Amino acid sequence: MRDPAGKKNDRRAGILAAVILLTASLAAGAGRATADPVPSTRVPRAVCGPGSSPETGLQGQVPLADRTGGRSRQGYSCNLQLAGRFQGQGQATLGASYGHCQYLGTLLTAAENADRPGINVVDMSDPAQPRLTESLVSPATLAGTWETLKIHQGRGLLAAVSVGAGVGGFFVSVYDVKTDCAHPQLLNGILGTTVTLPGNFPGHEATWSADGLTYWTTGAVGGTIAALDMTKPSNPRVIYNGSTGLLNHGVGVSNDGNRIYVADVPAGVTTFDSSDIQKRRLFPQLRHVSDTTWSDGLITQHAIPFTDHGKRYLAAADELGSGGVRIIDISEERRPTTVRQLKLEINEPANADLLKADTAGNGFFGYDSHYCALDRLTDPTALACGWAQSGIRVFDIRDLSNPREIAYFNPPAQVGKRPLLVNSLHALGDVDMTTDWCMSPPRFDGDKLWASCDDNGALLLSFTDHAYPLQ
Repeated sequence: MRDPAGKKNDRRAGILAAVILLTASLAAGAGRATADPVPSTRVPRAVCGPGSSPETGLQGQVPLADRTGGRSRQGYSCNLQLAGRFQGQGQATLGASYGHCQYLGTLLTAAENADRPGINVVDMSDPAQPRLTESLVSPATLAGTWETLKIHQGRGLLAAVSVGAGVGGFFVSVYDVKTDCAHPQLLNGILGTTVTLPGNFPGHEATWSADGLTYWTTGAVGGTIAALDMTKPSNPRVIYNGSTGLLNHGVGVSNDGNRIYVADVPAGVTTFDSSDIQKRRLFPQLRHVSDTTWSDGLITQHAIPFTDHGKRYLAAADELGSGGVRIIDISEERRPTTVRQLKLEINEPANADLLKADTAGNGFFGYDSHYCALDRLTDPTALACGWAQSGIRVFDIRDLSNPREIAYFNPPAQVGKRPLLVNSLHALGDVDMTTDWCMSPPRFDGDKLWASCDDNGALLLSFTDHAYPLQ
């Protein structure tokens, strides 16, 4: 039985979800430009090679019969196999990885309930025997990191914000993971302690600029957004704090730092000129450039700016509403245009009744994309996404107009293990546990894929049957 704090957090999460959904409903059709219709959303299924354990239903589906009959406890795989796993106490929404290490995000309630509170650090240098090496304990990491746990791969910096029940802020922690990824060092602790100075900035989502000098944070409600200067990570400074006037979610930053792409509620992306912040001007402002929205999706999670054959695009993932992932042409930034949409078969409107029947007992997130990553930001060849109850999905996007799925891994359902998974957001709810929630952005690493899911924890996956790298 969970303690009263866990039940209280359940209520808070439910209230937050209701507020977001209600606001989205009220805001829909409020005058924002609608994206051009997309002629096709279907993505061909992956062709599974030897050693795979394919899905038994539609693409992305874990059929109700598999859930009730126990088949989902074996998991599903196609051209991706498990090389290493560290489950531990589970993970709260988002994890991250650097080098041969993984970092598991935290729940607010786990500060009280977990044997090892804080961000659990997993050394996977030997995938067959992953080791828990540290628990990063500081005001930010104990208060729930939600979707702020992000690493700048170039500088080797991990940052996280105290988010609480989903809409917090107030503390940020910055760690050096480059020197020794298995034993990160807190850089902004006061006088060598794990205590950090409070600040005035929102917390729900976060991202790094390409140069690693700015860490952006957003709030889930109220349009709050802030930029923290990380030139000296031992002394993070708030250099911008304002509001977009929208309901913000994740943020993407252009390579030069002069544009940010704010994921919105209802579904859409708004572009702002952020050059004042990038150039560290006095009294900086964000200036609206353009926006676009769409109806088949409810909440956009984040947007990744990239270039393909010299042309600028966004990859924007919808968190709810079966919106999938959209490829948006932003070469004319005041007139963004959707050029392609990626959905799984289970996300198609004709399968809505199946989707509802399958996922009814397994919590708030169903068969929806959440966080994605590209294998590179210039001429990418592949896109990998955490797709909640559909697991981890990988797509060939060398031809943006004709993407195809090349691999997937939906980890074994952890039925009966809820009491052990005190740091899993999924297990926190009163759910049937017949699938996991895979919410984190994967990371490409040669023929490996680093990933994490709420119940299964840290995962290291290997591509098989020459599915990736792509030539």
